[in-house]
Amino acid sequence: MQVGDNMYNRSMKLPKRFTLAYFSGTGCTKAVCDCFEKQLHMLGRDCDKIDISSTNSHEVRETDLLIIFSPVYAFSLVSLVEGWISNLPKTNHTLAAIISVSGGGEISPNTACRVRSKRGLNNKGYDVIYEEMIVMPSNFAIQADQQLNYKLISILPKKVNHIITDILSEKKRLTIPKLQDRFLTSIGRAEHIAAKFFGASIHASSNCNKCGLCIRGCPKKNIKIVKDKPRFGFDCLWCLKCIYACPCKALSPRIMKISVLKKGFNLENMKLKASQHKNELGSTSNKSILWKGVIEYLHNE
Repeated sequence: MQVGDNMYNRSMKLPKRFTLAYFSGTGCTKAVCDCFEKQLHMLGRDCDKIDISSTNSHEVRETDLLIIFSPVYAFSLVSLVEGWISNLPKTNHTLAAIISVSGGGEISPNTACRVRSKRGLNNKGYDVIYEEMIVMPSNFAIQADQQLNYKLISILPKKVNHIITDILSEKKRLTIPKLQDRFLTSIGRAEHIAAKFFGASIHASSNCNKCGLCIRGCPKKNIKIVKDKPRFGFDCLWCLKCIYACPCKALSPRIMKISVLKKGFNLENMKLKASQHKNELGSTSNKSILWKGVIEYLHNE
């Protein structure tokens, strides 16, 4: 991957008003967006925060800089985010940035995950001036060890501060993915189809207490009550929010069970433990090739 670092075009004004638009399934991307909002407020910048899953693109108010926050699903940003971008009103050279969030880091083929969204923003008249990957604990299939996860959470404010400093210093950062990464990203889009069948296969056990939390939390409104039990349709994103948030642990898929962490995923618990172990987090010595992108991200703090 090649990275281009230079300054804004002189005709572009330094942003003072920010719009932070995010989608988050199990909370990691929202945590990143919240960290941006907190630090920008401390710097005296105005911020509008938008949940993409519940806000129409046409409701976006005039802004100096639109920042898109999205998890990486199958080497791309979430299809819901890409669709939201495609429905944005046209603008005249409004600045934009993209912050992708993954559990694996800026490694092949994730390096091409933002290409489609950059193109969509450019087509709407935005000038994309910055893109970056933030790494957070993985919620899909497999996790790094606890020390790595705690360290990822602990260094988030420092990573966010670095990005904000770059933007307010008029530093432009755009990446140029390798050709093979673009190709693999296009293949990964097949997961959008697989997600529909995964979602439709989710079922509720007898432990279900009919609280309706899964229905209210589903970003695609893909869950309905049928015969006194939640029924899942074919419009799933594979965000896993319903499964991990269920207070009764009553939901499970009939296919691709390997994608669900056996011990579940609770970011708030991890954040609490990270704060408790903050003084114990030393340098990272894990050399596992599986977490190469995570290790590089931590070493570049």
